[in-house]
Amino acid sequence: MSQKRPSQTPVLIVYVISMLISLVLFGFTALVLLDRFVTQPKLAREALAQNEQESGEELPTEKDYSLNRETVLFIGGEGEKINGMALIRIIPDKFAVGIVPVSPMLYTSVNGTEGTLSSLFETGGLDYLVSGVEGCFGIDCDRYIKITNDGWKSLVEYLGGTQNYNFPSDMYYKDEETGEITSFGAGLSTRTLWGDDIRRIITYPLYPNGNETRAQVTGELAAALINSACSQNSGSVVSNMQSIFNVIYNSSTTDITAKTFSEERGALEYLIQNTTSPATYRMPSGAWDDRGYFVMNDSFKTEIREYFQIEEAAGE
Repeated sequence: MSQKRPSQTPVLIVYVISMLISLVLFGFTALVLLDRFVTQPKLAREALAQNEQESGEELPTEKDYSLNRETVLFIGGEGEKINGMALIRIIPDKFAVGIVPVSPMLYTSVNGTEGTLSSLFETGGLDYLVSGVEGCFGIDCDRYIKITNDGWKSLVEYLGGTQNYNFPSDMYYKDEETGEITSFGAGLSTRTLWGDDIRRIITYPLYPNGNETRAQVTGELAAALINSACSQNSGSVVSNMQSIFNVIYNSSTTDITAKTFSEERGALEYLIQNTTSPATYRMPSGAWDDRGYFVMNDSFKTEIREYFQIEEAAGE
């Protein structure tokens, strides 16, 4: 007599009930997670937005670095000798640095005294030089730095030098007074240019167009140095920011203090860490007269304000 097989129905019922319980638990868990991580944050954001609209207050945002825009008159030289000079506009909120080379042979006047910037500096010192630049360009210099040759050498070392410079022709010159030799081949630089190199290139006395070329070279090298610092040495520059200030403070005549440096440090680091090629330069428009003086066009006063984005800056 054959044995009757047991029914599979109870097992099937248990399986179905287990599946239903699992689905209910899974669905409940999903709803809890959805509410916690999606619905509640969304409602919170909507509530904050509603509060902002009702109160007229803005939500906290990234720091406004437009308040840290500055124009710096940077001068390199020893004693009354000026090796090179430029107006440098730092625009951290736009990740930009604007450079306008300033020739020592720029003709202007201060307090009724006319002459080149070089002669005004010899007559009235740094006050006359700064006033002459401000009057000629029609802008204010927020800070000034007149750095020595040794200070410049140290500063360029901290910035990392630059190799991004194209020599227009072969250069060779020996300074009989100091014994320094300037020797570079035409074309892209084959090595890193350091402080003494850059000083000798800017002051090279055998350029065909003399002071006109030296002003151009000042702009090119200043932009190359800043862009190299941001693109290749940003980490080192930021970590050595205090040392850079120390060099400027101890090896320059400057109105930058520990307090003003502290106020601007964050903006400088923000600029350096968030861009690779912030620097550009623009040559002043004008003409060189028979005396070898540069007479700037009045129209450049408007152009430089636009280039430096002065009108857009908060509080200016």
